[in-house]
Amino acid sequence: MKYTTLLIDLDETLFDFSKSEKFAIDKLMEKYNIPVTEENRRLYSAINDEKWKKLERGELTRQQLFHERFADFFKKTGVTADTDEANLSYMKFLSQASFILDGALETCKKLSENYSLYLVTNGTKIVQNGRLNGSPIMKYIKGVFISEEIGFNKPQKEYFAYVLEHIEERDKKKILVVGDSPSSDIAGAINSGLDSCLVNRKNQNIESGATYTISYITEIFEVLS
Repeated sequence: MKYTTLLIDLDETLFDFSKSEKFAIDKLMEKYNIPVTEENRRLYSAINDEKWKKLERGELTRQQLFHERFADFFKKTGVTADTDEANLSYMKFLSQASFILDGALETCKKLSENYSLYLVTNGTKIVQNGRLNGSPIMKYIKGVFISEEIGFNKPQKEYFAYVLEHIEERDKKKILVVGDSPSSDIAGAINSGLDSCLVNRKNQNIESGATYTISYITEIFEVLS
């Protein structure tokens, strides 16, 4: 068996973050009397994605991200409101939205019979802990590494160095990083000398540099066989 340990991303790899985000932003728009439309959902999602990419590149702090995403969203939707309060409300809504992707639970159950599974996520602790507490997937997970708690984000070397210090496996060659983001999961793995598997659910034409590429988490067994 080539690998003993899998470091698995959470959102859009095991959990349906798009569905969670839709639930949370709809609740927030209702709270602030913003029309709940697909156009406004796409607007928020685009703003949020841009801010997280800046965080990954070290161009924003986490607190700046929380403030700016709603400052931009409210400006474009003509709302005057406290962005810090909005962010707290949004994270509360998001923490209540836990949707496991089809096949992910069964995949983790089967993987856990032969591999040590850890979750590696750039999410916030209030959101990710809220979504994971009570989730049936946790019975198959040995540990969770949330970037906000560590103080570093994927793809930073420091993030993965922390993870490697706190798992049982010491041989990097026996560790595989699995995730959907070329810029955080795959780049982070490459920077840290780890093999990686890109979960390319949207079948995008991406030169990620990943060791392996699959379309869905259920295909991971093809890589490991």
